[in-house]
Amino acid sequence: MAHRVYNFSAGPAMLPTEVLEKSAAALLDFQGKGFGIAECSHRGKEFDGVMDESIALCKKLLGLGDSHDVLFLQGGATQLFTQIGMAFLHNSADYLVSGEWSKKAAGAIKDLGGKANVVATSEASSFDHSPAKGDWKLSDAADYFHVCSNETVHGHRLPQWPVHRNLIVDASSEFMSRPHPVADCALVYAGSQKNLGPAGVVVAIVRKDMYEKQKKMPAKLWSFKDMAENKSMINTPPTFGVYILLETFRWLERQGGLAAIEKINAQKAQAIYGAIDSSNGFYTGTVSVKDQRSHMNVTFRLPSEEITDAFIKEAARNGMVALKGYRTVGGIRASIYNAMPAEGAAALAAFMKDFASRNS
Repeated sequence: MAHRVYNFSAGPAMLPTEVLEKSAAALLDFQGKGFGIAECSHRGKEFDGVMDESIALCKKLLGLGDSHDVLFLQGGATQLFTQIGMAFLHNSADYLVSGEWSKKAAGAIKDLGGKANVVATSEASSFDHSPAKGDWKLSDAADYFHVCSNETVHGHRLPQWPVHRNLIVDASSEFMSRPHPVADCALVYAGSQKNLGPAGVVVAIVRKDMYEKQKKMPAKLWSFKDMAENKSMINTPPTFGVYILLETFRWLERQGGLAAIEKINAQKAQAIYGAIDSSNGFYTGTVSVKDQRSHMNVTFRLPSEEITDAFIKEAARNGMVALKGYRTVGGIRASIYNAMPAEGAAALAAFMKDFASRNS
């Protein structure tokens, strides 16, 4: 196998080697049938079996019963938060604006002509934290409450998801990185290209009683209810993308499930945050509330743009790539999703300590 680097990309991101190997084999020959998984009809029994197992395993990992449907949709989180507004916004909706993506989600509602009530925002402090629950101003009349549980750009997360009858969660950059209270949510969605698979597939977990609240949609293709009734196959789904999701779900189960993967992710995050905190100020974390530090996207700054550029280039020469921060904020962002091995986080932490000692 070709040499593989530690890829810290925020997404599309690295996938577990086992998942890539098994998916590559299935792409060439699925179950010894002489054709690949990407070559079989989505109406055939082969792919129907893939879809059934994917739904069942997703529910098992999340501890879900019959109260929710699992949908595999096309597009990305941007399409989903727009579609959510189209479907469920009747009067107004509450939005916690804690970063780039939750701000865009609230903006999409305004573009639809709806009213987005921003219950709290940390934009004034450059989104260096998520506003505390005591600062939220929720509306009793809101159709739902939308949050982004992990802000990919800014490197912070909600330590606990809110409790709300009609909670909608964009969990894209932390989905299945720890146990989630999905059973208590109205809808949870996640673009797959961070923790689950390739770009182009979105997982949506929809509580069934939400269908009665759905507005008449311009076409069945945009209807969560109709998609659920048709097992996400009103049109041709991204079959190979869904298959990679299945291999990822199988891999997660082999790791011991979400509680086990959470422990591994915490250790990886601590290694890098330890390098930041022990650097005597050479590295500066961008998150102001420590218990909100993301375990998926570690963001920090160096003393200057010149030193930052040198850090990125030297890290790449040492097999650690895609560390440049998001284009609007700069700095460094190390994304350490489930697929990043503990050795990758340890290698980055060791490099950070060595780099700081030579450049302080």
